[in-house]
Amino acid sequence: MLRRNFIRVLAGSAIFSWAGFRSRKAVATEISFAHGVASGDPLSDSVVIWTRISGLTDHSIAVRWSLASDPEMTQLVREGVANTNAERDYTVKVDADRLPAGQYLWYQFKVDGVTSPVGRTRTLPVGSVNAAKFAVVSCSNFPYGYFHAYREIANRDDLDAVIHLGDYIYEYGLGEYATERAETLGRVPEPPTELLTLDDYRRRHAQYKADEDSIAMHARHPLIAIWDDHEICNDGWRAGALNHQEDEGSWESRRDAAIQAYLEWMPIRAGHDREHTKIYRTFRFGDLLSLIMLDTRFYGRDQQPDVGKDVTPDSVADAMQDPERRVLGRRQEAWLRESLSNAADATWQIIGQQVLVSPLRSADLEPLLDREKESMLTPEYLDQITELSKDNPPVLLDTWDGYPVARQDFLEDISALAPNPVILSGDLHTSLAGNLIPSGFEKPVAVEFMTGSVSSPGFAEYLPEKKPGALRDATLELNQNLSYMETDRRGWMCLNVTHETCTAEWHLLDTVHAQEYSSVIDQCLAVRAGRMSDGIYEA
Repeated sequence: MLRRNFIRVLAGSAIFSWAGFRSRKAVATEISFAHGVASGDPLSDSVVIWTRISGLTDHSIAVRWSLASDPEMTQLVREGVANTNAERDYTVKVDADRLPAGQYLWYQFKVDGVTSPVGRTRTLPVGSVNAAKFAVVSCSNFPYGYFHAYREIANRDDLDAVIHLGDYIYEYGLGEYATERAETLGRVPEPPTELLTLDDYRRRHAQYKADEDSIAMHARHPLIAIWDDHEICNDGWRAGALNHQEDEGSWESRRDAAIQAYLEWMPIRAGHDREHTKIYRTFRFGDLLSLIMLDTRFYGRDQQPDVGKDVTPDSVADAMQDPERRVLGRRQEAWLRESLSNAADATWQIIGQQVLVSPLRSADLEPLLDREKESMLTPEYLDQITELSKDNPPVLLDTWDGYPVARQDFLEDISALAPNPVILSGDLHTSLAGNLIPSGFEKPVAVEFMTGSVSSPGFAEYLPEKKPGALRDATLELNQNLSYMETDRRGWMCLNVTHETCTAEWHLLDTVHAQEYSSVIDQCLAVRAGRMSDGIYEA
């Protein structure tokens, strides 16, 4: 089923001439582009452009598309016709090729006399490149708060691309995780139930894409995205997910439906490899950097050590030491080694992936928490994790902490093959920076920069502190490999890359629960090319 769905989605990327286009006229009510336009996966000579036609109810329709070198759309560079229909939810995805390198381009769609907004994109540069700048985001939860971070990014004129590290949507229904504010904010999830079917996932993507801040960001910058778990199901792995229950139907059917909707609604290229949808891929910015995007979630990940029917402390300990348990899977590991080798002639090797790589042990929570304050966790669960925290265990075994052997291999490969590696991560709803020092090494072989969430709740909502920053300070004291941590505020990260330095700025918001907000740069950290072993310093 996955193969058939994927082929069907790819058909939506094809360009059809008028002579070769065959369809009955689509039935329309009032045609519009309610979800705006988007672009993604830029290369030096091509880019994916995307839109969705609203108001159609049946059959196929032809859509004109064009790219120009000016925002007025008078100097056309490429144009053509694509078709769409109900089989692909009336989304349109064109992989436009034969484009000039390193250029801003503008694009637009037209159908039955109705014209879309104009979007801006940019192809990748070649040859000598002095600098590149990215917005890095993760965990955009529609019902929990406004996408102010997207608005901030849309207002920037100096970004080459937006890197989204996953949890672009969330699968929960009203009354489930992070929906407590949904009705007050007017952001009730659509549909209001947990996502299980293709129609469910399509409707949720449609809701997120209709958000005005999302529309603004996508129209302004190309997107380079990978999924994490919530695009399909919480705490997923290659053959299941913690949040998928037997009474919710076939896991394979749910996964395939979610992937089909994702590929329809996202401006992404994807491949197919032995019954897997392959979203790991590379982007080259001349001699400056290679951006390597991984799938640490569904392609090759084995089940988390603390998930399953017969989990015991001994079984968890045994699983964590099992050398066969992997995060990437053997084929993706081999691909990564090849990609790092190919990227060694660039100054930087930047690896975008979903989950925390740095070891992170829990501080003792008992002296830090105010149990009289409200928490998103039940009192019973708070009691349980507070008791467990006294031994300072790893915080989350859904991260690389649950796969220490695979992480050691991962970091050794990076050390051997990448001159200046920087790892980007998300998922934890925490802004963080850390030096990565594998076992047996005395100095860092790479650094990790983690972006906080766009709107998803942070640790403060789960673990109510006696005083602000208590959990952060205790965690930093216990984990000396970390240089920075901020658990309470939402936002985004700006990554500025030159041949001399790679610098991360954390832009944090005072609220995502009100329309009025303020933003500050909370921290600015960097690493120097050729001096990775020195680790992170304050810029």
